[in-house]
Amino acid sequence: MTKKQLSVIIAVMILVSIIISAATFTGAVLYMKNSDPNATDSMSQMFSFNSEPKPAQPSFHQLEKLVLSVKGQRQTHFVMLELAVETRFPEEIQEIDNYMPVVRNSLLKLFSNKTYEQLQQERTIDSLQEEVKNTLLDAFADTQFAKHIDDVLFTKYVIQ
Repeated sequence: MTKKQLSVIIAVMILVSIIISAATFTGAVLYMKNSDPNATDSMSQMFSFNSEPKPAQPSFHQLEKLVLSVKGQRQTHFVMLELAVETRFPEEIQEIDNYMPVVRNSLLKLFSNKTYEQLQQERTIDSLQEEVKNTLLDAFADTQFAKHIDDVLFTKYVIQ
């Protein structure tokens, strides 16, 4: 057998191998589509390089209670906050309790710029809740938590 004949045989073997692989893949896709109506979702998940799909129901993780001081015109006041983190990946948020010093520090910085009078204004809770969410997302920017926090909810908010 000459080198030319050997090269032709190897090229034919590679071509046949590619054709068989393509046919097998196409057959598997068609089989999965015909056997399960949700197969297109499973196929896109199987061959997707994106992160895992979000579960349908949100989950809530309660954080420790925080007591912060704020300046008033005549005296110092206190704000007590209880927060819950909304997530669709509860298993990814379990370790957030170990980061409470980060949460406390970032919220202490946020509330140090607030006054009692500002916090007493009407419709403050909605804007404050958004500020707290953004503050926590910034604080967790370098961790895996940031991408799994959907919302931050106030479960208790007391100004004294």
